[in-house]
Amino acid sequence: MENKQLIDWKTDAWKNRDMVAWYAKRMEENTGSNRLKNRIETELCERFLTGTELLDVGIGTGRASLPLARKGFKLTGTDSSQAMLDECRRQAGALPVTLVPGDVKALPFPDARFDSLVSLNVMTHFPHVEEVLREWKRVIRPGGRLVFDIYALDHLSFSRGGAVSVDDLIALGADRFNMHLSLERLVSAADEVGLTVVATAPYGALFSGEYRHSAFHKPLQETHWWLRQLSWLAQDDALLEMALFLDREWFGRLTSIVTGRYMVALENRADPAANAAWLAGERALVGRLLGQPVRLEELGDRLALPPAAWREAFDQHLDRLRNRTVAYFLLSTCFGRPDAVDWQDLAPRNGPSLARWAAAEGVDRRVQHFVRDWHRQPAMAPLAQAFGLDLASGLEYELQRQLLARTLGAFNGKAE
Repeated sequence: MENKQLIDWKTDAWKNRDMVAWYAKRMEENTGSNRLKNRIETELCERFLTGTELLDVGIGTGRASLPLARKGFKLTGTDSSQAMLDECRRQAGALPVTLVPGDVKALPFPDARFDSLVSLNVMTHFPHVEEVLREWKRVIRPGGRLVFDIYALDHLSFSRGGAVSVDDLIALGADRFNMHLSLERLVSAADEVGLTVVATAPYGALFSGEYRHSAFHKPLQETHWWLRQLSWLAQDDALLEMALFLDREWFGRLTSIVTGRYMVALENRADPAANAAWLAGERALVGRLLGQPVRLEELGDRLALPPAAWREAFDQHLDRLRNRTVAYFLLSTCFGRPDAVDWQDLAPRNGPSLARWAAAEGVDRRVQHFVRDWHRQPAMAPLAQAFGLDLASGLEYELQRQLLARTLGAFNGKAE
């Protein structure tokens, strides 16, 4: 598919009033991960803005910026869909918001008109990142900020065990395409356009990513079991607060391999040297995350909390069993190996029990691997056959039970 075809399809899709009505209703529903997604995205938008004159590009229903207008930001919004602008006007009520039809790469505003630009769930639709950033930069004052979200190509490549390209994603077709950006291309685009990377904040770990666990044949986030856990976010305030804590204070302080999305903050000034230094720091962190478990003290000024305060806050969240279960599956799979997290470092009070969970899971995996594969060894193959029948599959359950009981003391209260 040609880029222009994809861009036109994505742009026109949101001009349909029925689709806009569906989208507006979906954004208001307190179901699944919506509550978490809305909270973390709007918080990140506000965190990185500067000044008071704000432009929201692709404002849609105003989800990102109407809360900011209520806090005193002078808000202007633009969208290619009049249906979206009408819905935004309805939701804005009496707020003094200026809404103008416009295109993401042809904004109807003079140069250096705004202090900051925010764009939520817009860049994710389009592959022409450099062209869009150049136009967005034009309307922002020197030193102003551009803030937008994007899918993480580094995470996708890491989770799939091989390089994935944007061309691979475009080949999926317009209805399945979502733009993923690597940190290398982000820096390249910033240098080309004359912008400086202020920060990136990975987020959405519970609902966006491809975390793989040995218990499931597909990514954790696609399993019915995990979706049931996410459904509790709508009602369980304590689970929501833990999810927000992890997005804000753990995933959001790391780098783009750890989640499926990240928020980007760029400043309207050219500084290639600063961009190169920032990228080198991100690459170094990837190397540490894929080596030994990283201790909180090693993250230095990436953390917003002192390590002792971080640990106490996390331990308080983990005092609840549901929170412990969700945190265990999430953190023990996000780096591609179950031993990537030092539970006792992250949570001194609850960590020992979670470390035991991890050790028990490791035993289960080793036993299951042996039970599945023993009969494939040449010396063992004859033992798995009798009267022309394959006996191995019928022996798996009992063999696994015997191994756990006789070698590990399972089922008799003596297991460690």
